[in-house]
Amino acid sequence: MNPVWVVTSILAFFAFCFFVAHWGKLKTGKSIEEYFIAGRKVGGLIAALTYSATTYSAFMMVGLVGLTAIHGVGALGFELIYLMGLVLAVVFGLKLHIIGKKWELITPAHFMAKRYNSPLMGLTVALLYHVFLIPYMAAQLIGSGTLLSSLTGGVLSFEAGTLIVGVMAFLYTLWGGMRAVAWTDAVQALLMLSSSILMLVLVFQLAGGFGNAIIKLAEKPELLSLPGPYKRFTPQAFISMTIPWFFFSISNPQVVQRFFITKDARSLKNMIRGFLVFGFIYTVIVTLIGLVASIVIPGVRDQNAVTPTLLTMIPEPLAIVVLIGILAASMSTLDSIMLTLSSELSVSVVKTIKPSCSEETALKVGKALMVLILSATIFFSFTKGLIVELALTSSSWLLQLVPAFIGGLIWKRCGALSAGLSVFSGVATATLMFLLNINALDIDPGIWGFLIATIVLVTLSLLRGASTSRCGDAKAESSL
Repeated sequence: MNPVWVVTSILAFFAFCFFVAHWGKLKTGKSIEEYFIAGRKVGGLIAALTYSATTYSAFMMVGLVGLTAIHGVGALGFELIYLMGLVLAVVFGLKLHIIGKKWELITPAHFMAKRYNSPLMGLTVALLYHVFLIPYMAAQLIGSGTLLSSLTGGVLSFEAGTLIVGVMAFLYTLWGGMRAVAWTDAVQALLMLSSSILMLVLVFQLAGGFGNAIIKLAEKPELLSLPGPYKRFTPQAFISMTIPWFFFSISNPQVVQRFFITKDARSLKNMIRGFLVFGFIYTVIVTLIGLVASIVIPGVRDQNAVTPTLLTMIPEPLAIVVLIGILAASMSTLDSIMLTLSSELSVSVVKTIKPSCSEETALKVGKALMVLILSATIFFSFTKGLIVELALTSSSWLLQLVPAFIGGLIWKRCGALSAGLSVFSGVATATLMFLLNINALDIDPGIWGFLIATIVLVTLSLLRGASTSRCGDAKAESSL
């Protein structure tokens, strides 16, 4: 593929994204609420598209395609579990939206601090989000860097590719805030879906047509059954993969923050409905691409290499369109996470450490610290880990915060002490098991940490009776 055309097309795409970001900046006020959650004025359609683009990333068109091509249809099952987990967004989304307006919430950690009347809780959760989300952000850069290096024949190195995508996402996020992110996400979501449909058509052509592809797949029953040709989807592995995915909609702060941006309850419901439709279509398309890829490039074992290899087999102009769609997926997730983490720094870290700090100063510090977030992500991406594994690791660690988060939403007895010890016990359990290489029942340490965190939360809340912390005051309980 001609490196000049690749680079020129990418630069044109980046320029368009920055134009949209600047448009968003012109519509954005100077307050923290305006910058980080668009003043709670986002409509249902844009909200649905930004939710979709934020959720689906390079994990799909690079990671999931590769996982499916090598390990079979089990990848579809575990990814559909994520959509089943959307029931949590249905159950808790409206409640979070209402509480967000009443308490003027900006971030999930902000909710934890207010609910438990504990700035320390908010500070702790915000810092843990930063630690746990770095691998997930790195997965986006790994996917982008791998593609750019492969498709330019090494003219752009892997490291250069990651730097270009990371810096571009950083710049337009920093420039325009949530409106820039939401509007560029809307464009990127449409690019993601249309380019994935194009890619599906092309891989079927590479396989000799739809009918021939189905016949050849039927000759590979191991790809169409569990645990797959390389035993990847054993019951234990499936548990380790699906539980974090099921809770994704309330464990990942960049997703939870979307419940605060919509202008009303109707827009929120339309956001969830729109995402459900987008997610189902996109998931089926991506897994079909992966299955057909197993025919087109038989014997491949490197998950990250499947999509780059496919792109070298299709006409160059079309490959560039698909490439831009994949980069859009990576950047839309990157920008959303960077903005959310920056908001956590401004609201739950800076304002906690120095309560007298003005909104303007806190916002400036949050923006400045985005540089550290980006630097850590780029450094981590140079490990070149498997995209699927990095994404799953991130979601598994985020599970440790879920019991305290759900408990704060639905249970008045759940107090600051029980929630805090729940988070601590979950993180400590997962960390010790990981460091000591304890592989109980071949299930991920994050799942065991989540189980311990849940037990601790429920036990302490029952033992203490009605919460003795100030989280049970009239303001909190009337809202919950």
